[in-house]
Amino acid sequence: MKIAGIVAEFNPLHYGHKYLIDLVKNEYKMDLVIVAMSPNFVMRGEASIFNKFDRTKHALEAGIDIVAEIPTILTLESADIYASAAIQLLSKLKITDLFFGVESTDETIFDRIVECMETVEYKNILKEMLKKGHSFKDASKKALLNIDESFNEILFSPNNLLAIEYIKSIKKINRKITPHFIKRKDTMYFESINKSTIIQSSSAIREIINSDNCAAYVPYDIEKISKVVKNDCLNFLKYRIFSMTKEEMKDIQGVSEGIEGRIKTIKDFDNYDDLICYLVSKRNRETKINRILMCILLNIKKDEVKNSKIDYIRILGFNKIGQKYLASIKDVDIPIYTSIKKSQPLALYRELDFTKIYSLLANEDILDKEYSPIIFK
Repeated sequence: MKIAGIVAEFNPLHYGHKYLIDLVKNEYKMDLVIVAMSPNFVMRGEASIFNKFDRTKHALEAGIDIVAEIPTILTLESADIYASAAIQLLSKLKITDLFFGVESTDETIFDRIVECMETVEYKNILKEMLKKGHSFKDASKKALLNIDESFNEILFSPNNLLAIEYIKSIKKINRKITPHFIKRKDTMYFESINKSTIIQSSSAIREIINSDNCAAYVPYDIEKISKVVKNDCLNFLKYRIFSMTKEEMKDIQGVSEGIEGRIKTIKDFDNYDDLICYLVSKRNRETKINRILMCILLNIKKDEVKNSKIDYIRILGFNKIGQKYLASIKDVDIPIYTSIKKSQPLALYRELDFTKIYSLLANEDILDKEYSPIIFK
């Protein structure tokens, strides 16, 4: 049986995602497609535009057979941890193939980069760059380019960087999963809206999410769905910051090198982006600041993350094909949950806390949806 895996946020799901799903099912002839999806909070350190239940429904309608949730605590981490969690999850569900979008389909250069990152030379240069005050992401890029300038064409794109982490994770788990590099169609990650095509990037759609033009770029009725934007988080986040001591903030995941002092000096900003600009520095880039702020909002502490791992699988939704497959797999070494009941892992109950907070941001009670999967018929 050929089982495809996709790692996605679907934030929001758009025609580019639909193109990938159709390609996987129709051209690659996969028997089943499983997506490991980010929950209500996403890797860039933001609340998702749409809640995970709406995005699960959109995924099933678009042709996904099973939607599995990447835990929030592992989602709000750097690309390597996020990718590793997603690949572990998909591997436990026994995928045979992994599909992901990239700007470059030259597989050899991705393999060369992964091999390079395992060398002593790379690790030594990385260490030196970190000592100079660069963020880990920037230090890694500089170390790789110091070794081979031809890597530059790959390292500028977030999708390519995630692809590198997927390949590393597949090698680490030492299980045969065939990676497929799918070239992005029509628009690139950082492009603004291109009116000559219905396929747009998620980032471009998020920029116009409240405009009338947005409906043309997604395969569902976007107007009927509650949305969460950055400023919806602002007052809740300010309350958390103002009510915490510096010592309490030091325990929050991601807080290091005295940034808690900087965060405690924030003023009464009226705009989330202004707050981010105030906190960004050479060592603490925008994405890292976003993740720290979300961990403050959700009260995610360092000890909680340190002990976190993929020790269960949460299924958010499935169709008939997915339901049949889930019933057929017997030798998975961690429990698979399709509903939340008593005596389940504490980490799973933490997702309920995170959904309660997301409900406040969305001004919509979605907690009841946590207790049973979405079944698409």
